[in-house]
Amino acid sequence: MLVAEGVTGPEKGTDSAVMSAVARAASLGDVQESPIEHMDYRTKLAQIRQIYQAEFEKYEQVRCVCQRKNHFQ
Repeated sequence: MLVAEGVTGPEKGTDSAVMSAVARAASLGDVQESPIEHMDYRTKLAQIRQIYQAEFEKYEQVRCVCQRKNHFQ
């Protein structure tokens, strides 16, 4: 799901194969979303993106610190 929604993955979900698979999956579904459900979904997705990016940045910072420590030992 994270790749399909562009949160993570190859070039953050811009890979054409991923995008075409998402488009196919969306066209197969016959469930209609109300505007409110769609808005709620997008809001939650934005929150997930923010949390993911914040956690990824923390991971990168720790990884860099550990690499520097190992480099100087």
